[in-house]
Amino acid sequence: MAKLTNSILRQLLADLGFELGEVTAKNRRTFRHPESGCILLLPENKLSEPPRPADLMAIRGHLAYQGHLDEDAFDCFVDEGKLPMVSNR
Repeated sequence: MAKLTNSILRQLLADLGFELGEVTAKNRRTFRHPESGCILLLPENKLSEPPRPADLMAIRGHLAYQGHLDEDAFDCFVDEGKLPMVSNR
């Protein structure tokens, strides 16, 4: 099991089509999904540090609500460092 870091979380967002945006006055980084209009805000923490649990829960909810990634798949990503395999049956 890989240790989840801010860098790995950012890569997931990029893989889902989110674009890295500006840093706000309160040191929050924006991530925008151009097709859905979804905007996420995350603290601009060190990339090698683990994400804060509250931030993970917020991202989990927003991704599921916007239809980008269901909660079970996100939980798998947090636990295992990768998304679950999809069956084509």
